[in-house]
Amino acid sequence: MHKILFPIVLLTLTSTVMAEISPEDYAYRARLSEAEQALQRVVLPMDVIINLTHSDLSDLAVFNISGKQLPHAITRTPRKVIEQNPQLAFHEFDSFLQQNSITVTTREQTQQVDSLSESQTTETIAVQSLRKDYLIELSVGDKIPFFDRIELTWEHEPAGQILEVRVEVGNELDRLRVIKSRKSLTNQESKDPNWRSINGIPRNQKYLRLTPLNDVTSFELQSVTGHYRDIENAPVQTYQLSPETSEQDGVLFYTFEFPSVVKAEAIRIVPTDANRVINGDLFAIWGKDETRKPIRTDYRQHNISADDVRPSKPIGLPRRSYQSIWFTSRAELIEPPGVELIYPQYELIFLGDDIGPYTLAWGNYEGNGEKTDLNGILKGDLKQAQQRGALVTLGTIREAGGPARLSAQPETPWKKWLLWTVLIMAAIVTGRMAIRLYRELNSA
Repeated sequence: MHKILFPIVLLTLTSTVMAEISPEDYAYRARLSEAEQALQRVVLPMDVIINLTHSDLSDLAVFNISGKQLPHAITRTPRKVIEQNPQLAFHEFDSFLQQNSITVTTREQTQQVDSLSESQTTETIAVQSLRKDYLIELSVGDKIPFFDRIELTWEHEPAGQILEVRVEVGNELDRLRVIKSRKSLTNQESKDPNWRSINGIPRNQKYLRLTPLNDVTSFELQSVTGHYRDIENAPVQTYQLSPETSEQDGVLFYTFEFPSVVKAEAIRIVPTDANRVINGDLFAIWGKDETRKPIRTDYRQHNISADDVRPSKPIGLPRRSYQSIWFTSRAELIEPPGVELIYPQYELIFLGDDIGPYTLAWGNYEGNGEKTDLNGILKGDLKQAQQRGALVTLGTIREAGGPARLSAQPETPWKKWLLWTVLIMAAIVTGRMAIRLYRELNSA
């Protein structure tokens, strides 16, 4: 009997350890919309963020229809960069005549009946060439952007000759300063835009002046194109909640606990009354001692929405694990203010295997199951993959293993039962062997 018992126990333990993780090991799941590309990405909404149990967002997984996990990675949604190429206004700032002189030789021949005579005359003639310089306005609407370069199109004679100009910038026409004493330009076709462009322009300058230097007969500016980048702030997500009140040592505090282990980066306190300004002190609790530690003294927030009033700037939160926030108000409030927690916008990028549709599952306190990091198998970096990935959407959220997966599970007693069973059966086998030996000795 004991020869059969131990293999059974070993097989039972091995099958338990080697069991693959499935969506049912997570609290929630949702179907992803389908896309043809292998690389896909999905924005994680706040409904996902607040139900994660690991601050590094590691308790997520993507499964194909067969229940196989797919390689994935988590990244923030980057800032959006928009290339801007506006046409800039320019004006003929000045014109002048450059005085040159050339020597002209004329020959005159006279033929008579039996003779030929020739006379030569050398004369110096003054030649005047019209030269223009231009003033370019560097403003676009009501702002002065920081230009990467300014590209020009023009005509000049002789066309094959390099045009050399002096470049000046400034905010006042009579106080321009030279930034390039001699810049070479050519209007010939070239793959290098620097031959037709001015770069290295300082920030916040209203005007740029171009003055030709070398002996070109004419210089006619036709168009000016500015090249700069508009960089928008990275998108964020907000979570709204209502704080509770707590009075300690005669001071009224508004307090709340964070809804997720994923860290919020900033907080905005919104007064309940319209057109109201609120100020006070902001505290946080972290660590085991539960001592309130100041984050911002004399913070100021408002909800005034007039056109000539700047929006209330969020208050940055410290980069550590904190349990709760406490804040006060210098003025008495009729109702507690609202709170907006500001989180980064996260995206999950995964590599599909054409066995869709795919399912996203999240919320696993145990954090068990092996996962493949997409970043370790990609060609190129994760940022490039994010740009290539097709954006898919999250469908209806449903329970998988249920909310019980968001906290530690009570230890299943089957291991204890199995151990006691093994011990009891081993004791029975040992007892029977002892009885047999005893009987054999007595009979002998």
